Amino acid sequence: MRGLTARYIPLSRFAIIVGNDGLSISIRGKPAGIDGVFLRSLGLFIDVEQFFYRTSLLRSMQDMGVEIINTVDGLLRTRNKMETLLVLSKRGIRVPRTLVTEDLLNAYGIMRQWGDAVIKPIQGSRGFGSVRLTDADVAFQVMKTLLTFRRPIYLQEYIEKPSRDIRIMVIDGQVHGCMYRISTNGNWKTNIAQGASGVACDKVDPELAEISIKSVEALGLTYGGVDVGESKSGYVIFEVNGSPDWQELTAVTNKNPADELVRVMLKRLAR
Repeated sequence: MRGLTARYIPLSRFAIIVGNDGLSISIRGKPAGIDGVFLRSLGLFIDVEQFFYRTSLLRSMQDMGVEIINTVDGLLRTRNKMETLLVLSKRGIRVPRTLVTEDLLNAYGIMRQWGDAVIKPIQGSRGFGSVRLTDADVAFQVMKTLLTFRRPIYLQEYIEKPSRDIRIMVIDGQVHGCMYRISTNGNWKTNIAQGASGVACDKVDPELAEISIKSVEALGLTYGGVDVGESKSGYVIFEVNGSPDWQELTAVTNKNPADELVRVMLKRLAR
């Protein structure tokens, strides 16, 4: 692949040795010998100790000069929907009104004010586990159950929009591709994994391009998939994904992000 040797390496196969003479990283007893890494995930099901080990391992690799796309810290910001919104809001990027709390009565009161809201997992993707509710008492039961399992309440005001949203793929400070994700059968979710279909955007207007690029850069990402809603008062950023799926985007735009990401990696390795 363009003069590089590429291979898939599970994080579980790495080892790090720390001593008075520094540290070394190996793969099953042999020096890692890695120049660059495309990091897509820390693992599907990991516990707290695995999380600490794997993030420290990857940060150590970065300190040793390994080029990682996206960096572990950038990926973690987007895995945490709450932190994503905090970062974007601080940069003046419009996001939905959101409450994050472990106070059930506070959340119940806000739900009664908003009337139409979505309860989401703080960590999640593809629309899995997101529930839209318009009855505050039904929401109360859902939120109470979440707290029983030690899950904070992530409550987001529902944004009225067309039966679609926009997925913008940004790579290295440029818009790489764009598609509308159109929901089917009246489903409020516009995720491809939830049955929505992709249609290529013919043009990306300057405002949409600007907020998408700004969002990815604010989160410290080399690339990201930005989900944008067309509300009555303008564009609003729902989420930014640091390891987005791109099968549908590639199919409808005929542009594969993987090709561009390899080019970016080669450019950085040549520095």
